[in-house]
Amino acid sequence: MYKLDRILCPTDFSDYSLEAIRFAAFAAREFGGSITLMYVDTFEKTPVGRFIMTEAERNEHRKMIESFVYDRCREIISQLQLDPDQTHYLVRFGTSYREIISEAEEGGYSAVALATQGLGYASPYLIGRTAERVVRLCRAPVITLRPSEHPAPFKINTILCPTDFSEYGNYAIPYAISIARRFKASIILLHATDLSVSQPERLMEKFPDPMLYHQYAHEVTFDRLVGRDVEPENTIERVVLERDVDLIVMGTHGARGLRRVQIGNTTEEVIRRVFAPILSITHPFHRTVFPRRFKDEYQDSPKP
Repeated sequence: MYKLDRILCPTDFSDYSLEAIRFAAFAAREFGGSITLMYVDTFEKTPVGRFIMTEAERNEHRKMIESFVYDRCREIISQLQLDPDQTHYLVRFGTSYREIISEAEEGGYSAVALATQGLGYASPYLIGRTAERVVRLCRAPVITLRPSEHPAPFKINTILCPTDFSEYGNYAIPYAISIARRFKASIILLHATDLSVSQPERLMEKFPDPMLYHQYAHEVTFDRLVGRDVEPENTIERVVLERDVDLIVMGTHGARGLRRVQIGNTTEEVIRRVFAPILSITHPFHRTVFPRRFKDEYQDSPKP
């Protein structure tokens, strides 16, 4: 069973990032788990940090950053009333998205939780640069949140699980079921089709059998919906509002997205537009197709 019991929370200590930490703490508390606050210092990747600092200056800089992060994390624990025994922190030095992804995968975290603003955020019409790269490249599940001006207490009573009926789309279903069982929530399986489909009700029979994906699926209440719109993200956004959805669980790769080149178009649009937390799931296919990461370079083929 999938558990949100170890969640990595990258933060730049902005107000935006606090929302993701709050949700991570809420989920981890339910699963009896912990969260890890992570700060990535990028100064050493700047021209000044890379070419001008001496080794002694670099070591002194790192000590200063570690002390700063420790103090700020203690403030967050107090501010958000987190359990200090279940809240850890760490500091990394390098490029933000690379360090986050490496830690998430090598540390075996159950998820990464981060806000779509801050950490490279540049426009209200785009998700943050770091968030986009983490969702696109990370092979661990990623929770993204679009911060609200009026944050409310978190709850998970209704989970939306969109599917395009592909293997990649359906792979998110067991994750949704595991979380639904823990929170005693119901699941809405949604297929969004375009306006060219004249009889969308005929698609109801194509919904997968949840029992094929989770042995305890019978303990969860399911509702199945087929929506029609110009774009599937419009249907997803409408259902989130109409059904008071608390969490969206969806794959990053479906019929409309090419993994590691861009996030699936629908996933990217939903992350950008919807305020509900979104758990993005990658298919394990990518664990074997792309086995090497940032620390390992692909060698050029030997010349004849």
